[in-house]
Amino acid sequence: MIKRTVIAFFFLCCVAGFNVSYVSAQALKLGVFDMQKIMRESKTIAGYRQDLLKNIDLKRKPLQGKDESVKTLDEKLRKDGNTMSPADRKTLEERLANEIKELRRMKEDFDAEAQKLDRELAQRALAEINVAIRNLANRENYSIILERTAAGIAYLKESFDITQKIIDAYDAKK
Repeated sequence: MIKRTVIAFFFLCCVAGFNVSYVSAQALKLGVFDMQKIMRESKTIAGYRQDLLKNIDLKRKPLQGKDESVKTLDEKLRKDGNTMSPADRKTLEERLANEIKELRRMKEDFDAEAQKLDRELAQRALAEINVAIRNLANRENYSIILERTAAGIAYLKESFDITQKIIDAYDAKK
């Protein structure tokens, strides 16, 4: 019985020793990045923002035209409303009310479309950034890469910050 216990103990010590040497032989390479900095400083993201702004400006033109139309009708009603016949005044007021309703609908549609485009841009950029991070991790043999704010890091030694490497890798692929 004692012989079995000694053999089992020896076996466990050997297994534990092999595992410890295996774990200590692996180098742990850690990297941390700042997503906000990537979003601010990436040339690719800046290009996406420019495309988004152009797209939004194109969609804003009809809205601005409708806004001018409403202002013109409102100005006409204020200026000429007292001299108009009651029927003409009522017709103009109804037309103005309908134009205002249509303008509100157009603004709501515009806002929803702008938010949708912004979300699509963010999703596309995040997916591409994640690919750049994976490629960098594989190329430079990182064990763990953390996002600075999501990881709740209060202090970070600058040598672990790989944000600029990610920006460079992300912008280089475009």
